[in-house]
Amino acid sequence: MNRLVKMKKSILLIAIILAVASVSQLYSQETKTISQTRKDNLIKLLNYRFKGGFYTFEKMFMKTVTYPEMAIGNCVVGIALVSFRVNCDGEVYDMKIKTPLGYGIDNEISSFFTSTAGHWNTCNDDKYTRFEVPIQFTLEGTLTNSDDALLIFEADNPGFLCNGDEYYLKKMEKYMSKGKYKKAIPYIDILIRRDPYNSYYMDEKKRAINGGK
Repeated sequence: MNRLVKMKKSILLIAIILAVASVSQLYSQETKTISQTRKDNLIKLLNYRFKGGFYTFEKMFMKTVTYPEMAIGNCVVGIALVSFRVNCDGEVYDMKIKTPLGYGIDNEISSFFTSTAGHWNTCNDDKYTRFEVPIQFTLEGTLTNSDDALLIFEADNPGFLCNGDEYYLKKMEKYMSKGKYKKAIPYIDILIRRDPYNSYYMDEKKRAINGGK
């Protein structure tokens, strides 16, 4: 009888462990889906529309684009969200950089997309014409979020380490907690450029603009 009870307890324990493991695995998958699914879908779209697919697109970007010295010297790091359309005839138009980084980086990005003319496949459905590509420019040793970037261009640092995201976050929190909202805004803007999909930064900027309300 005791042996049967012990066996039932062992089976129950194993079932609980398996259930917890399944939930943990499911949670892990869910936490990565927001950024990873976005990138996976974009890669599939580029594989369909760009001649040679995503990896040819990436290779062409890395070969064409440079990290301006002015941007490197000023520790300009961030993710440029580039939205554009490619009609079914393969023509690129309506390109916008939603989070411009300045210091010559935006010009590099614009020149790259201009150079992609003639490299797009035709299509038969307008649902394959809209793109938003997150492109990160970062410097060696700079601690910043890279999870959302589809393309990552990392250059050598300017001879010193540039401030990581944590530095600007602490500055933002310091001024927000003291009610100095106008002083917090420049730091929030830097954080948004570095992590443009982060809704917390967007909410904090709205709160700062509205005087903490």
